[in-house]
Amino acid sequence: MSEQHLEERVLAIWQTRRARVLFRLLSRLVWLIGLIWLRTKVVGAERLKAKGAFIIAPVHRSNLDAPLVNSRCPRIVRSLAKKEMFPAGVGTWVSAMLGAFPVHRGVGDRRSLQAAADLMKRGEPLLVFPEGTRQSGGHIGEIFGGAAFLAARSGVPILPVGIAGTEEAMPPGAKFPRRVPITIVVAEPLLPPDLENGRLSSDQRHEFTIRLREAMQTAMDQAVELASTRRVRRRQRTRRDDEVL
Repeated sequence: MSEQHLEERVLAIWQTRRARVLFRLLSRLVWLIGLIWLRTKVVGAERLKAKGAFIIAPVHRSNLDAPLVNSRCPRIVRSLAKKEMFPAGVGTWVSAMLGAFPVHRGVGDRRSLQAAADLMKRGEPLLVFPEGTRQSGGHIGEIFGGAAFLAARSGVPILPVGIAGTEEAMPPGAKFPRRVPITIVVAEPLLPPDLENGRLSSDQRHEFTIRLREAMQTAMDQAVELASTRRVRRRQRTRRDDEVL
């Protein structure tokens, strides 16, 4: 399957009523798993209920990240995802119904960026991982400038998101998540810079990308701290229960 054919197939799937219905069902299922099994706590969830187009920019530590964050948004959220998430056959349907759109990592993908920009022109939210591939630990290193570029080009805000627990719950290679509590922090939106002569200069893009990385780090630090507090409180409750027994 060629790249262009894959993109066209995903776009066609999105147009069907069946895909929209199944997206809602899958999103609800993920929400329930997150709530009951992973005991997910979200700080700033109300920011995911904003109207109009915006970009969600989470840290990336697990394949759980996008589904868990998107399940807390009442609207359909499209996500830029590596093309390997679209195997032939049913796999492509499943990824498409989760709102994913294929991008080719490591090279400029004008078709994908244009498709993302077109979605936001229609007022739809979009999830982009500024780190690109999955990383490990609590440190946010260098990030790609695609999210900043799309935000500035479309004139939409970015929501930095920190996540703690997904790396332990579902590391690479895992088939099903372990029961590790997840903590998500949705930070205040970052507004894109005003364009110079209708274009985003390299300096503006660099500065905005740095601001985004710093905001993601702050959100990540908050998520890790909250997760640690939750673990301490859970151990204290367990000790009290043991003492009562």
